[in-house]
Amino acid sequence: MNISVEYKDTTGAIFNQTHRLTRLAFAKHLAIAGQGYAPCPQKLFRTLGMFLHYSYYLQRQAFYNNHFSRPPRALSDPTEQGQFSTLAGKAIADFLSKRINQSLHTTNYEAVASKPLRGQRPDLVAFTQTSQFTLEAKGRHQTNPGNMTKHKAQAASGNYPRNFSIASVSYNLFGQVTCKYHDPFNDNIQYDNEMLQKITKKYYAGLAQFLNRNYFDYQEFYFQGEEFYEVELSYRKFEKLFIDNSPYRYIGHFEVFDFFRPKLILPKNINEYAENGITNTTRPFLFDIKNQDENTYIDNDRVGLRIKQ
Repeated sequence: MNISVEYKDTTGAIFNQTHRLTRLAFAKHLAIAGQGYAPCPQKLFRTLGMFLHYSYYLQRQAFYNNHFSRPPRALSDPTEQGQFSTLAGKAIADFLSKRINQSLHTTNYEAVASKPLRGQRPDLVAFTQTSQFTLEAKGRHQTNPGNMTKHKAQAASGNYPRNFSIASVSYNLFGQVTCKYHDPFNDNIQYDNEMLQKITKKYYAGLAQFLNRNYFDYQEFYFQGEEFYEVELSYRKFEKLFIDNSPYRYIGHFEVFDFFRPKLILPKNINEYAENGITNTTRPFLFDIKNQDENTYIDNDRVGLRIKQ
């Protein structure tokens, strides 16, 4: 999918850009964007369940014609269509924060709030090597972005310090996916490395639980100049993580595993990240999305997915 993006930078200049989003990249951002918990093995079903539930919106022919597919039931169920639009808007905002701003990590706003939340707040907080910023992420099936001034006000709300606040509004999702990605800048804040370390320790500690040969097979591999682990996600092995009467044990559609043979990609030094977190001295991994096949995707945080070649 090629997303047409109107990017307004910190000086107010507007640039028209195109960013290519693969289905694998969308799946990663759809599942992880804005989650305030550590993504441990037991929560893998959330990722799989979400992808399967919304698979009708991700039909290949539509996706690679730059829009999502609208299943017949969505026409009579505006609630489901609205839920998908919201999640898609958040996933695209998270993806663009990595491609445009080269953010290292994103989390939901609630994870960093120091005071009880009242009133408006943005959806996401992102950290780059030089700044921290908030995002208000919208997804709309309508052919217009709505009131950008209102979206910008919500992006700037809340009390967490930020260098800038972005309103990312993806619209015309079922026609020609387009996004307005607008931000201003504020120099007068101190970078919060302590918070970045705190939230990323939890993030990587949860993912490090996949390196357990009792439930998963994994191997090392080299990709774009760095070392990673490739973890086999075979449900036949990790289903024993769940007690016999767990409702998640019988989620169904497990044939997807056999067909796609999905693998989770983790950084080789994940245990170091789990112990210490990352800081703004950590260099983001910049995946060369233009020159790689569509069966592999690695995000700036060095977490990715791979499916059968």
